[in-house]
Amino acid sequence: MKELIIIGGGAAGLSAALTAAKSAPELHIRVLEAQDRAGRKLLSTGNGRCNLTNQNPHPRFYHSQSGKRLKTLLRGMDVNRSLDFFRGLGLYCTCDEAGRWYPACRSATMVQELLLLSVERAKNITLETNCRVARLSTGKKGLSLLTEDNRAFSAGAVILAAGGQAAPRLGGSDSGCTLAQRLGHSIVTPQPCLVPLKCRGGFLRGLKGVRVLCRSSLYSRGKRVAVEDGEIQFTDYGLSGIPALQFSCRLREQPEVGIDLLPGWSAESLHRELERRLRTHGAEPVEDALLGLIHRRVQYALLKELGIPPTAAARTLSGEQRGRLARTLKDWRFPVTGTLGWEQAQVSAGGVSLDEVGEDFSSVFEPRLFLAGEVLDVVGDCGGFNLHWAWCSGMEAGRAAAELLRKGGEGL
Repeated sequence: MKELIIIGGGAAGLSAALTAAKSAPELHIRVLEAQDRAGRKLLSTGNGRCNLTNQNPHPRFYHSQSGKRLKTLLRGMDVNRSLDFFRGLGLYCTCDEAGRWYPACRSATMVQELLLLSVERAKNITLETNCRVARLSTGKKGLSLLTEDNRAFSAGAVILAAGGQAAPRLGGSDSGCTLAQRLGHSIVTPQPCLVPLKCRGGFLRGLKGVRVLCRSSLYSRGKRVAVEDGEIQFTDYGLSGIPALQFSCRLREQPEVGIDLLPGWSAESLHRELERRLRTHGAEPVEDALLGLIHRRVQYALLKELGIPPTAAARTLSGEQRGRLARTLKDWRFPVTGTLGWEQAQVSAGGVSLDEVGEDFSSVFEPRLFLAGEVLDVVGDCGGFNLHWAWCSGMEAGRAAAELLRKGGEGL
């Protein structure tokens, strides 16, 4: 019996296995998972609710150094590709107002259990856990694998779906990139992504835990490169919340985040409102005259950074100080010094270059090797885009690998 081996039992690996099993029932498919249970990383997705996919998986929501190649690969990955896969497993899904698809029960655990049950139901799939691959090599008759505990396997084709370095406690590692690199693939340097930002500013400690609904902009060398609306959470080291996580995938040279604390106000109308408040309450402290505009702790930190004593009488502010206050309320800048590390990251940016895989996700160096999921240089925004990529790339790799073996591609 011809054998297909899949390295990695995450979203991409499991969708590859189930697709290959359905495409070629005569194959034997072996999934090698390094953890004690497959699909563990799914449990943390969508805050435990498992944001499966997105209604509009457009290329603008993805990032890769091979942008043109990414667009080509995404063409066959509309939302129905993911939804049909789960409907076939018996999963009932619903979509929220933002276009995010979830299991109707909002349970990531249930998705994991359904995938594993589906693997068990497929009589031609064997799932082996606690099985970390240390070496992958090619030969005339197929591919050979050796695990860290010296178990040896061979296969006519292999799908490398070992994921990335994000969330090491859930199984994230660099093993996939290491195996691919040893076979000649180029690696775009992996970086933590969808991860909070570290920023410069001693006043941040006083803002820890404060959340604000705002419009945030990412700047590189003073030029705006991205805009996000949503809730920013201040931390003692910098910024969190979905806009900050999105920006972590787009950081360039000399990055800054600008926060518009009052996006519903134009600059002109805000300036007039400040003048009115400071004039009407001229004898009161500035902090009281401004009360009601923004969060008290945010207001205090902003005044402190501008060098305006919060207890100073409102009428004592100079025209220059009033102008700076108005401008900062609309564009408060936070220089970004980096991100938190792999432990806090949801996904990995970087990985195997997309220019080195075909449209069927086969390796340009070894046609019996396929690559799928996070091991490739693709990262998506929050909202189900990364899982959508994992499911669809896994399904395509599984289909193509099964087709190769069915046609007698073993020993090419």
